[in-house]
Amino acid sequence: MSNLVLRFLTAVVAVPLLILAIQWNEPYGVWAWILIAQVAGLREWMKMTLPAEPAVTRWLGVLAGVAYGNLLCWVPDAHIQMFGLFGVTALGLLYFLFAHGNIETVASRMSMWTLGIFYAGVLIVPLVMFKTTPKLGGGFIYLCLTSAWVSDTGAYFAGRFLGPFVPAKLWPAVSPKKTWIGSIGGLVGSVLALVVAKLWYLPMLSWVDVFAIAIPANILGQLGDLVESLIKRSVGVKDSGVLLPGHGGMLDRIDALLLVVPYVYAYAYLRF
Repeated sequence: MSNLVLRFLTAVVAVPLLILAIQWNEPYGVWAWILIAQVAGLREWMKMTLPAEPAVTRWLGVLAGVAYGNLLCWVPDAHIQMFGLFGVTALGLLYFLFAHGNIETVASRMSMWTLGIFYAGVLIVPLVMFKTTPKLGGGFIYLCLTSAWVSDTGAYFAGRFLGPFVPAKLWPAVSPKKTWIGSIGGLVGSVLALVVAKLWYLPMLSWVDVFAIAIPANILGQLGDLVESLIKRSVGVKDSGVLLPGHGGMLDRIDALLLVVPYVYAYAYLRF
């Protein structure tokens, strides 16, 4: 079965369930999706970056990331969030102090463990916060998803059909297949996604908002994709995992969103 068919079948199953979760008035459906993304993404991160660590070390990182991400999601008190930040940071420092293993590599291993908590456990959390912030709502979740995923589609078709005529590479040391023309196609796709959002389900957006969201979000999304490519190349893996047929791992699917979502949430919260 081809990769394209697997992608299509995965989308046929997942997309209707995701839409139901977003349309539900309560935030718990979206939260369930984010919980799955956190657990899967953290597990992939710990396995990629700390393959020689004991399973208990990796799973402790998964639990710490999920716990802190959910604290940010459900407990808005800034002091509690600060205490949580202290707690999860201290946990990593003290754990590696008492279970340090090879002392020559402990700094890098501790750093990757801690970074993973914020990368895979926290950056996706604002998707739930769109539902728990009354003045925003699920429309902004659609905006984030379509901004990132329509960008992917635009980049794919621009790269495939125009790439042979404009073959200049975007960042060959990090991602050899990406081209400048694909990047421009992705930007066009993101703008189109925002235009549809304004004309259809988010009429509160002005035309200034359309471009003020689409252009920075697309740049951040493409950089997020490159960041994950950099990490995968540095640890010698092609995909972050095999969770999603045709899509690779969870991080392969949400890498762009991890930088898009915080920006869109911050913009929407401050603007509206």
